[in-house]
Amino acid sequence: MHRRHFLAGLGATAAALALPGCADDSTRTTNAGRASASPDSAFPLQVEHRHGTTTVPTAPQRVVTLGQTDHDAAIALGVTPVAVSGFVDSTYSPFRPWNSARLTTRPPVLNMLEIPFEKVAALAPDLILAVLSGLTKQDYAKLSAIAPTVGQPVDYEDWAVPYRPHTELIGAALGRGAAAEKLVNDLDDAFAAVREQHPVLVGKRAVCAELCGKDFAVLGTSAPRTHFLTDIGMTLSKPLTDLAGKAYNSPLSAEKLDLLDELDVVVWTTDSTEVSGLLDHKLVRGLRTTREGRYLLAPNGGDDNLLYSMDWGSVLSNRWAIDQAVPRLVRAVDGDPTTDANSS
Repeated sequence: MHRRHFLAGLGATAAALALPGCADDSTRTTNAGRASASPDSAFPLQVEHRHGTTTVPTAPQRVVTLGQTDHDAAIALGVTPVAVSGFVDSTYSPFRPWNSARLTTRPPVLNMLEIPFEKVAALAPDLILAVLSGLTKQDYAKLSAIAPTVGQPVDYEDWAVPYRPHTELIGAALGRGAAAEKLVNDLDDAFAAVREQHPVLVGKRAVCAELCGKDFAVLGTSAPRTHFLTDIGMTLSKPLTDLAGKAYNSPLSAEKLDLLDELDVVVWTTDSTEVSGLLDHKLVRGLRTTREGRYLLAPNGGDDNLLYSMDWGSVLSNRWAIDQAVPRLVRAVDGDPTTDANSS
């Protein structure tokens, strides 16, 4: 399955609440795009990406982010966008604990999967970021007619850009390359500290698995959640990752579900309303990893941000995941079935 389909599935869940700041607010003029610090590069500058080379003539003051986590990198670099992307008409929110504290006001939210070009133009942006996205060549051309636009990095899959190239490309476009380099180096150091402080995790075999309706799936090597596991020192199961190849994830048949028992820990995702159904599923219940408590729940929906902290894989969300997910994973692999990995 492509990550776009996974994202669309999440966006379709529980479409009862509107996101803060969307709909009519998307054309409101605010000062949200003004940078809180000065760029460290001279303008004009050029940025290379999958769709070509973009010239940014002056320091951006009105930035629109259309990539799922592009606002995280921009906010970390001191730039609050005039609009961000998300699933409109759903309970999904692009505002999470790791970025909300840095915002004085929440910018409006634009549709992440179907770009509203007229709304983007009405915001009068001077830079459009669509780095962690599925931006097509055709949509890039339309956006470039509105403002300088930066798409995905070269050589990376849609919707799956690790934090270093993601942050560095956005930093380059904002003229804050040195600041971006410091952010990713500091995060590299934070992951190194996890590996040093928690050697019990290093080398342990792990995978992220999903139950969507009646269908099981396993995430591939390009998935941000997989990156998080390897960044903290865990290893992957080749038979499982080979199923997905370069894809975001792959179906996992019931006949192959016992491959999960060759692992030290499984990170499970399902809808927050279906967690009990996951754990009561006869095949899941029969797994040794389940019986011995060697699993971590990262449900979609509800009040748990664990899924998105790992799935976003941004320079900000990864920090939150280190603080919140690592202690739980340590409990999951400590060999003591009485410790509960799923208590906060």
